[in-house]
Amino acid sequence: MVSRYLAADWGSTNLRLWLVEDGVAVKSAASPFGITRMQNQSFPAVLQGLLQQMQIAQADVSRVYIAGMAGSNVGWQQANYLPCPVSLNTLGTSLTAVDPGWPAQAGIIPGVCVPGPAGADVMRGEETQLLGALQDTASALFILPGTHSKWARVHHDVIHSFTTVMTGELFDVLRHHSLLGRGLPAATPHPESFDHGVLAGLAASDTMTELFSVRARNILGHLPAQQVDDYLSGLLIGSEVRDMRQRFEVSTDTPVTLVGSGSLFTRYDRALHLAGIAFTTQDADTAILNGIRKIHDSLDT
Repeated sequence: MVSRYLAADWGSTNLRLWLVEDGVAVKSAASPFGITRMQNQSFPAVLQGLLQQMQIAQADVSRVYIAGMAGSNVGWQQANYLPCPVSLNTLGTSLTAVDPGWPAQAGIIPGVCVPGPAGADVMRGEETQLLGALQDTASALFILPGTHSKWARVHHDVIHSFTTVMTGELFDVLRHHSLLGRGLPAATPHPESFDHGVLAGLAASDTMTELFSVRARNILGHLPAQQVDDYLSGLLIGSEVRDMRQRFEVSTDTPVTLVGSGSLFTRYDRALHLAGIAFTTQDADTAILNGIRKIHDSLDT
């Protein structure tokens, strides 16, 4: 009998859906209806619309697993946050049931939190990627770039701690809503300026005092206006790597895994190389599909 289920990564700005048969994704589709862009549509309606787009009959799918912001307090239904330290292999025991609009078992995967108040933090979606990215390494540091990047320390299958860094959102705010970005023309890709920004961020003792230097460099003719974006991006990512390397005490013996895809993944890859940090890589979609497969297998045995 074929093992068939739907795997969903439902984020703030988009939804990705896969049909998985015997552990292999055989169909996929994407929707712009992330939880902040629902336009008064219901969650079941969006999900069913993607099924029609993928030409999948509802009767052919009896299980649905949903990771990400669909489980937030502004999503489909709020799912629990499991407090650290937590075994990633227990995610499947804490699914929050939802009704997809047809006879199927559908569940939202829980998030993970650092309960605080000191160091309070939360993640949704990344916990499933971490489960899928786990290797045989006894202890490792995982880096997951994003609008809100995550750095997580995992020992065997247990998340002991993690930190969120708002680097992507900070770049957007500074570029579009601050003096640093005012009046700038469209950016021209300039890898050398990105490298210079990364090195400045790695060397800085205080990121706040470095930020205005972006404007000063431009005004004084040291940084062409078309290159400000890449330099600012490099400065922020370099600062993040500097701070997190110290926080997680990264040494030459620390196994580090970078999980991601696309242009942002490429930037972190370059920044880690410039920082002299050895690491391996994993594709983000592969990680989340592997994570959902592990959850499905744990419930199907």
